[in-house]
Amino acid sequence: MLFSWLARRRAYQALVDAEATRLVEREGGAGYYTARAIVRLAAVQGDRRAIRFWGLVARLVAKRTGLIPGHSKIGRPESEW
Repeated sequence: MLFSWLARRRAYQALVDAEATRLVEREGGAGYYTARAIVRLAAVQGDRRAIRFWGLVARLVAKRTGLIPGHSKIGRPESEW
């Protein structure tokens, strides 16, 4: 019982990892933009859990594909789009 939080955390991280892996295999670097779009939709709906989950997925996809979060493929910040 003492370490149940650790098991939940590992299961949650495994879920994030599985979703990131699926996006990378299916869409490559574009998976980052898909995850960010889901984050924006969740923000409109006010779903904090989805925002957190998909934000972590987007960050992991970016890390795996070499994208820099907040920049487009040509290196411009999102604010300049």
